[in-house]
Amino acid sequence: MDDHPELDGFEPYEERPERRRWVNRAIKAAALLGIFLLIMPFVASQATVAAGSAQNWCAKWVAYEVNEPSTPDANFEIFGPGFFGWECYATNIVGGDRYVGFLGIIPGPPNLDDGRVLV
Repeated sequence: MDDHPELDGFEPYEERPERRRWVNRAIKAAALLGIFLLIMPFVASQATVAAGSAQNWCAKWVAYEVNEPSTPDANFEIFGPGFFGWECYATNIVGGDRYVGFLGIIPGPPNLDDGRVLV
């Protein structure tokens, strides 16, 4: 017993040839490239903001911590003294680099040795 006699003999779609393997790979590659191009501006913007923030906090920390004239230098290091994140150095004209402290993965106000936060 058929519930829908009006659909007798209906074929929902015709058979079509399958796509070639290289066409499927090209579509996947285009989709991945599109996703990559959508995410890259966000990553570049965040890296620029983090670098500027790290440089500003490092400048404040060097001005507070180092008694001699020196230039602040914030670097992102994977295996630095703080292990993974932004490191602050004071570059002196005569003596070279001096490690000042760890700013973190997302640079923020430095924590001083006595527990206070430098703002």
